[in-house]
Amino acid sequence: MEQKIERECKSIVCPEGEGKTMVMCEWEIVSGGGRIFRRSLKQIDCRNPKLTGFGETDCNWSCEKVIAKREYRDL
Repeated sequence: MEQKIERECKSIVCPEGEGKTMVMCEWEIVSGGGRIFRRSLKQIDCRNPKLTGFGETDCNWSCEKVIAKREYRDL
């Protein structure tokens, strides 16, 4: 079995109503024989400019739940 880390950047609409933003997702992938056995979300980095200013906006990371659903859908 092979284990690797895969990163992808994508544009999403924030589920908390903060508009369109870019996120970087880091996935841990376990595969073997050309098949993916497990794909786990390990990290999300959000590039929403409203999060860079102190006290500007709060984030509950609702996108994590939406993106994590891909773990099962994409296998």
